Parts: sequence; C-alpha cells; structure tokens
Amino acid sequence: MNGTYFFSAFGTFGNPNGFRQSFFLGGSAAIAKELRTFDLKTDAIMLFPDSKIYAMRKDCSGGSNLVSYSVYTFAKEQKSHRGGTFIGSSLLFAGKIAPENLIISVLDDFHGTLEKNNVSEGIITISHSDQFAIHKPKDFDKISFHLQEINDLNFAQSNGNYLVVYCETDPVKLQVMFSKSLELLNNYDTVFFTQSHEIGEFVKQKGIFKIVDPNGFEHEISRLHEERLRLVQVCLEGFKKEYHQLEEERKRLIDSIHKQIEQNENHHRENERKISQSRERIGIINSEYSRYTKQTEELIKKLEADGKVEAAKKTHQENRRLFTDTISRNKTAEPLASLSAFNPGERAPVAAYLGYGHQPEEYGRHKRNRGEEPQLDIFKVASAILLLLLIVSYTLYFIFIYEPKHFSNLGL
Repeated sequence: MNGTYFFSAFGTFGNPNGFRQSFFLGGSAAIAKELRTFDLKTDAIMLFPDSKIYAMRKDCSGGSNLVSYSVYTFAKEQKSHRGGTFIGSSLLFAGKIAPENLIISVLDDFHGTLEKNNVSEGIITISHSDQFAIHKPKDFDKISFHLQEINDLNFAQSNGNYLVVYCETDPVKLQVMFSKSLELLNNYDTVFFTQSHEIGEFVKQKGIFKIVDPNGFEHEISRLHEERLRLVQVCLEGFKKEYHQLEEERKRLIDSIHKQIEQNENHHRENERKISQSRERIGIINSEYSRYTKQTEELIKKLEADGKVEAAKKTHQENRRLFTDTISRNKTAEPLASLSAFNPGERAPVAAYLGYGHQPEEYGRHKRNRGEEPQLDIFKVASAILLLLLIVSYTLYFIFIYEPKHFSNLGL
C-alpha cells in the first residue's frame, strides 16, 4: 500500500477528561476510530519528573498495518498531584516507514514544540487533546521522499507482550535501538526505551513488563534470530518434502497415463481387428443369402418339373440348415473394447469394475444385453416365408398339373 504518516498528540488531563489523544497533520477517520490509545499501563511502567520514555508499537487499524514511534515526558495535570501523568507525541506510519534518524528528528521536533506550547512550569495548560497547539516539524515533508517498505513483520497481536529496554536514549544510540527493534515487534506489541533509573527500578519491581539492559536487548535479538532460523529450517523442510512428494506424484501420474495409453493402443488394435472381421462377415452374410435364395429358386423349378415333394423337402431342409448355421456364426458384430478414461484427481490408477467377475468390455456387454428388448429373428422369418412359398407351389402344382393328368388316366 502507499505510505501514509501523521501525528498523534496525547496526554492525561485529569477530571473530567482523563487520557485523551488527537490526530494532526494527516491520518484518516477509519484509522483514528479503531486505533488503540497511547495511554500507559501505569501499574507496569510510570513516568517520574524529568524522565522520558520512547516507544515503538505495531497496530492494525482501519484496514492498515501501522508502526508508531512515540515519546512520553512527565507533566502534571491541572489541580492534581497524582504521579505518572504525562504528555506525549507519536509519529505513525501506515504501510511504509522512514529511516530511523529522520523519525527521531521529526518526533523530537514535534514533541519539543508540543511541550513548549502546552506545558507551563511542568503543568499541562489545557483540558483536552483537541486544544493542543502544535507546530509542523521542519523536516516533516521530507519523510515522503524516504519512505521504505516494512519487511517481514507479523502484525498479529502478540498476546499483549511488552518489553522495556533500559539504555541510553540520545538520538545516535536510539537510532540503533529503533533499527534493531523493528523485528522485535514480531514477538512484542510494544518496545519501550528509557534511560531513567527510577522508571527502570519501577518496572523491575512491578514485574509486569519484561525489562532488559543493552546486553539483554542483544540477547533478545539473538534469540529472535535463532527462532527465525529455526522457522526458516522448518519451512525449508516443508517445502523440500512437498517438492519430493510432487516429483513422486508426477512420476506416478505420468507412468499411470502411459500405461493407460498403452492399454488403449492395445484396445485400439484389437478393435480394428474386430471391425475388420465384422466387415468380412457382412460379405459372408450377403453371399450366403444370395446362395440360399438361388438354391431355393432352383428347388422350386425342380419341384415344378418332377413333382418329388419329399426329395425337395429334404434338400430344402439341408440347405436351410447350412444357411442358418452360417448366418448364426456371422450375424453378430463382436463388441469393441472400451478405451480407458483417466481421472486427473486420482493419485493412482484404480482397477475398474472390481467384483463383477468380468473385464470392462464384458461388463459393458452384459449390461447392454440385459437392457436390450427382445428382437425379431430375421433369419427365422425368412425361412418361414420360403417354406410358405414352397407350400403354395406344391398346392398350385397339384391343382393345375398333377390332378388333371390323374383324372384323365381314370377316364373321367
């Protein structure tokens, strides 16, 4: 996202307002509405006169990831003598941040003017943050030319973890601390920095926030790096494992497809053979019908000539038997083997039709046979028609040829 930066000014104002914060020099209503306050948890960390606290914090607000750099200084409330009161400034960045040296310069400039205009003799002179008199820092506009990406930072809340670093906070030392602490926000929501002995002792005595010296701070950085290396190793092992699994899966998948292609090629060759045989059967059937028809025509002529019924019937039965046998052997086209269809969602080929006791093409043939309606046997119909023709021929023969001759021999 594009970088956005702006200021928040805040303080403790006593009755009736208490802690209040307002936004200046930019920002957005969405961020301001959802942003956590910059109030201090005074039972864990507290300011004392002439003391200062710097802080770094991460937030998610208004759909933006934010990193803020804050400074708190002790200031009394009007008509109140309670301790731990303060006035503060925070420079917030949404999406991108600026170099640490520029951040510290602009933050100190803004806060110095805030104190000068709104604190007198150590007492806050106004009753609400909306009344703050502020001044735009001289280098504020330079920030836009130096914004940089926030890399590898997890903006999820870290269960309210807070770290206090007891160290020198002059601009040069603080710049180094800010630079190193950005990655610490992966483990902590807020990191505080103070060189006040009183604040350090208070935090240590309360024991709510974790406090470290510069050596402890370096140990926190080392521990973070070790954990990051561990996470990198875990992530690498996961990637490598997935890589090897993908390679094995690719090999299995390709081998499976090759096998199915080989099976389909075999089916294809077998189907071509069956189709060729079926075409040959068409020729056999056509030839057999022609031969049987011709035999029947010759038998009719012979019967008309010699009148030998029994011989004609015997010859016809033999011709019909040979005809029916030949047709029966060739009348059905052999079913074709189905080609395999590979499902890319399957990790390994699965044998189809298990438990049926048939090959896939046999199962399909049985299924088709069960689903077919009984069909009329054309060969039986043809035989019946031919037999009817013979009977009609015999009848006509006896009526018009045989019987007149017979009656004339009797003298009738």
